[in-house]
Amino acid sequence: MGEEAGELDSFIRFLVMRLVNSLKGKALNYTKHSADIGHARSSMFMMNNTFYLRDELGPTGESIMGNYDDFRIESSWFVDKVNKLFESEKGKYLGQWEALNTHLTSVEHDELEYQKNDTILSLDSGRLIKSRFSGFNEDFERIFEEHKDLCVVDPRLRDLLQKEVAGVFLPNYRRFYDKYSKIRFSKKHQNEYTKYSPYKIEELLNQLYVDPE
Repeated sequence: MGEEAGELDSFIRFLVMRLVNSLKGKALNYTKHSADIGHARSSMFMMNNTFYLRDELGPTGESIMGNYDDFRIESSWFVDKVNKLFESEKGKYLGQWEALNTHLTSVEHDELEYQKNDTILSLDSGRLIKSRFSGFNEDFERIFEEHKDLCVVDPRLRDLLQKEVAGVFLPNYRRFYDKYSKIRFSKKHQNEYTKYSPYKIEELLNQLYVDPE
């Protein structure tokens, strides 16, 4: 009540900020290792913890412990701080998947020339599409292998991230694949370039992340 309530709120805010700063410090330790995956682990660490804090202490959280009478922080600063931190780290994390879109650019129609009396593209035109498919395949395999074993504690967060990762590049890839997989751009190795159908990519993304238990 009154001044005591204000003092308690200030004290709680102080504790939460100390906790957040401690988490940020621990997250930085991950970035000391390999660059991209280190930053991914750092962001994942922060997302796991802020998602947990929001559920366990926020006014509308769903406690995974099942104790709905536990203490809740009703102040708006808590929700704003934790949500902004979570969204910021999620944005950083999803940014690593953005690289896949660089391979999904269109090939202009006037760049597509066919061999005489044939339905297959000329060597130079075929290379334009080959380089896009091969670049995408290589980067997807690398990123997927690095990220598939990242630990995501809450199954709701795991499901959210799988969907948001797909949203970063899968719609673009689906349009690209549907358009260019129908064109014969390689005599002998077309299936190797087009081995990842959008459906296969979606299946793999549903296998992202591990449960620590």
